[in-house]
Amino acid sequence: MLGRSAAVFFSLCAVLSSCGPRSAPETPASDGGQPYREAIQLICEVDQRAELSAVEDPIELGQRRTDFLNERVKNPDAIEFRTLISVQSERDQARALRSEAKRVGFQRCALADSIESVATD
Repeated sequence: MLGRSAAVFFSLCAVLSSCGPRSAPETPASDGGQPYREAIQLICEVDQRAELSAVEDPIELGQRRTDFLNERVKNPDAIEFRTLISVQSERDQARALRSEAKRVGFQRCALADSIESVATD
């Protein structure tokens, strides 16, 4: 379903919870000079950084991911990347995220893993 797919991504789109002390969610980034690699890392780690591990409703999860990332991802290329993959199937979103994360130097993307784990397409 395209609607659910977009919701899952822009529900953005997951670091699984870790067993440790919790701190407050990160504060929003400033507008200037966010490196693309940093923006992709933020996207990949959205669930951990926004402390979304306890959110079970996929619509709420998607909206909270989107809200968090809209406030913090300021790099124009990363914003474009998010927009382009938001219309793809869940599996394609996961593949694109994973591929982009590897391209910029990360071994894995937790959000890609999360999206793929609930993919229905």
